[in-house]
Amino acid sequence: MYSQNYEQNTVHDVVEHVPEASHVLRSYHVDVTASQDMTIEEVARTVTAQTDEMLAVMEYRARRAAKSNQ
Repeated sequence: MYSQNYEQNTVHDVVEHVPEASHVLRSYHVDVTASQDMTIEEVARTVTAQTDEMLAVMEYRARRAAKSNQ
């Protein structure tokens, strides 16, 4: 189930709702397919990244993609 508490969403849910998220996760060396059932918080911990930082990059990339699609 997808919620507004993004760090508690699974990788699968986030990528489904924010397609740019997969690019961000790959830039952190996260295997999106193998990690699809993990939460964003768990994935961030496995690659020693700050969850907030990872989410901020996802938001930035999503906004940038939306602007270029206008």
